[in-house]
Amino acid sequence: MNVKRIAIATTIGLLCGLYCAYAASQMENPATGAPFGIFILLSIVYNRALIGFVIGIADGINLHPVLRGAILGAIVSFAMTIPAFEQGTGALILVPFGVVYGIIADFVATKFS
Repeated sequence: MNVKRIAIATTIGLLCGLYCAYAASQMENPATGAPFGIFILLSIVYNRALIGFVIGIADGINLHPVLRGAILGAIVSFAMTIPAFEQGTGALILVPFGVVYGIIADFVATKFS
């Protein structure tokens, strides 16, 4: 297990999560018209950091980093969309962003570890 890779990927995931939560805090929930609550914003940060951690420990999966990051980003992000469906289908936007953040985290972790 490459500890440096885990640290890099988790840090990238955390930074992406903070960016994503900040962007979401500037928007309104399309289903309710109200701003997103603190727990939704915290779950976004947690989810993106989790994407980074999962990518960090997945260095044994023999796929191209872009493909591996996209797949793992989608899988981990999809878990966050399930409870968000209660508030409307706008939750599906979380998966494509998870794919992008997964690609970024895997590419950077692979390059620098």
